[in-house]
Amino acid sequence: MVALITGAASTIGRELALKFHNEGYSLLLTYNNKEIDYLDEIDNYEVYKCNLKDEDSIKELYECVKDEEIDVLINVACLCMDNSIENKTKKEFMDVLEVNVVGTFLITKYLLPLIKKDVIFMSSLDSTKTPTKDGVDYIASKAAINTFAKTFSLSYPDIRFISLLFPWIDTSSIREMNPEYLKEEMNRYGQTKLLDPKYVAEYIYNVTNSNIETGSIIEVDYD
Repeated sequence: MVALITGAASTIGRELALKFHNEGYSLLLTYNNKEIDYLDEIDNYEVYKCNLKDEDSIKELYECVKDEEIDVLINVACLCMDNSIENKTKKEFMDVLEVNVVGTFLITKYLLPLIKKDVIFMSSLDSTKTPTKDGVDYIASKAAINTFAKTFSLSYPDIRFISLLFPWIDTSSIREMNPEYLKEEMNRYGQTKLLDPKYVAEYIYNVTNSNIETGSIIEVDYD
């Protein structure tokens, strides 16, 4: 069994890699700016640098892995540049959409011939029920990838596409946020604690071993 995880250098990427490794998967791991720091904890893996803003980089990834049979693709990599609408520049807005929407679309599109079972899109509850005024581009991007689960499933009935909408997760980037802002946002969610990344990895693994229908958009419980 083979799992390809984008954004594998992130906190969530790390826990997913460890979980799927422990379940016997071979791993294909992508990163861009941040190096992967847990490779001594796993074996049977390959690592690839891939910039989701660069279609040629995605094509190069495909050429590297085209002989693989990928059971699960997990789209973790994303970009968040929250600030107010008044201060949001076109470049910031486009950078977020280019990574989160266009990049996710392209990497999924190019890898589809290799995928045997599941494609997981990591989304956010902000895309449906808890929008924030400072995340207009991020929210738009996550709403877009929710539609990917629906539209891809129409064209590729032999592959299962699922979008998972998570609340606030205990990642390094979240811990660097202004604590008062984070507290206010969690209160808006009714969320009393950050979601454990290990729980996120376990949840995603269980989804890949479930009977959930393709095209599903699932809001993940948080307390």
